Amino acid sequence: MRSVALPLGCALWLSLILAFPGSPQDTSAQLIYAAQDDGTIHVYDINDHHTELKVIKLFACCADVRGIAAAAPTQRLYVMYNRDGQGHVASLDLTSDQVLWDHVLHVPGVDRGNMTPDGRTLYVPTWEEDPDSPYELVVDADSGAEKGRITLPPRSHDTIVSLDGQRVFMETKSQTASMYVADTASNTVIQTLGGYCCSGVLAPFAINATATKVVNQVNDYTGFQLADVASGDVIEFVPFASGYGGHGIAWTPDETEVWADDGGLAVVHVFDMKALPPREREAVTVSNVPHWLTFSIDGRYAYVAGRKGAGDPTDVIDSATYQRVGSLGPSEDLLEVDFAAGSVAAVGNQFGIGRYAPHDH
Repeated sequence: MRSVALPLGCALWLSLILAFPGSPQDTSAQLIYAAQDDGTIHVYDINDHHTELKVIKLFACCADVRGIAAAAPTQRLYVMYNRDGQGHVASLDLTSDQVLWDHVLHVPGVDRGNMTPDGRTLYVPTWEEDPDSPYELVVDADSGAEKGRITLPPRSHDTIVSLDGQRVFMETKSQTASMYVADTASNTVIQTLGGYCCSGVLAPFAINATATKVVNQVNDYTGFQLADVASGDVIEFVPFASGYGGHGIAWTPDETEVWADDGGLAVVHVFDMKALPPREREAVTVSNVPHWLTFSIDGRYAYVAGRKGAGDPTDVIDSATYQRVGSLGPSEDLLEVDFAAGSVAAVGNQFGIGRYAPHDH
């Protein structure tokens, strides 16, 4: 697979796009939108060897990008980032590449949020380093105005909305050994998932398509833990065959595997989720110690980001062969956006969620 390095003519073309954003999209395309700390979004063509197509300027350099989300019905994309002690969310029109707004939503920061599939509501955590804000923000995605809060222990962090838009799953960096599930109609916590071991500080997680199973990494545990939403408890502790506890976990979209980053080796551990307990089947070699991963909507590719803030490339992995087949610029804040007839037809997720709704593993 060829590199994303561009010849001089293409580089000039990209500079023109930077200067004059708003060029129309192709009528049909499967693209990756990847936000970087310099305030740009880099757009790659999945079906053309992940060739870089353009660069969109979203905000002035530089910041700590914390998350990305998008919605097909509203044709919008959102980036969460922290700069100068302020937590921002910026909104982008995907059909014109125009920045619609950029608001400070929380001081001192925000974190990796998510949104309802209808594009109406953003759920924005109040940052893992903030011990003084025991809540998560509920934000109107059209205007960027806060419209509510969900009471949580402080240090709210990764957040995922279920595919049906009915529930939001939230993790905090408080030492609670628990996950929190809220109803999106009332924006109140309706369930707590417990039984997590070790430090009690939860790390990245992912949910399946029916929001009935959750896989979590937990600080000081070398592996991952599988929770059942109906029972509200962890049902399996799944160790790595070797390695270290990690940061970054994802279901494959068909839910046959879970991929989990290693925290000390340049490896992603792959588990067979058709087995119970899940069985490690592969250790995928990547270019750097990984920090995040997600998948294309159809599951053909995994995107494995390196160390946060280190400038490591994001590896493109063929999920069928487990081989590295390309790389993108440094970003763990990326997702797929599909266009059809000039409009957004589907969007992926920065979190590696399951998408195989007919079957619950």
